[in-house]
Parts: sequence; structure tokens; C-alpha cells
Amino acid sequence: MNYQALQLAAEQGITAINKTAPASISVDVLASIKRQMEFICKHAAAGNNPSAELPTGVKFTYAVLASRELTSPDDLTLQAKINEVTRLLIGV
Repeated sequence: MNYQALQLAAEQGITAINKTAPASISVDVLASIKRQMEFICKHAAAGNNPSAELPTGVKFTYAVLASRELTSPDDLTLQAKINEVTRLLIGV
């Protein structure tokens, strides 16, 4: 896994989240996605696989939340950034 690329992608996701107006997405959902991006960024920066750092039985939900909530054309930039984090995280 390229941790540097993952960290950068997560940082770009956080930046995009900070620029997203909550009109088209729930504030709580946006906050949850942001917290997960911050977790990924933190662990990638430390050279650790963020998935392996999750507590037992816990999984990332940001991609599911994003796919449900980010539906307007204005959300496509944020969705693309989230998709890139997922791509790097799962190594596709």
C-alpha cells in the first residue's frame, strides 16, 4: 500500500469536505465521513494500514454513506475524492 498517496488522497477528501455545503448532505453524515478520512490520514501518515488499526468488528462506512448522500452533480468532486481513498485503501 502506498501510504503517502493514501494520506494525500485523504487530505484532499478532507479539504473537499470542508468546502462542501451541507445543503445536499446531512451535517452528521458529512462529519462522520470527515472523521473517517482523518483516521485514514493519521494512520497512513504513520505508515500503518488504517484498516488494520480499526477496533475488532469495526469497518469503514464512509464509502456507503457517501454513495447514499452524495447524489447531486455538485457532489461529484467530493465523491471522486472519496472513491480515490477507497481505491488506494483496498489496493485496486
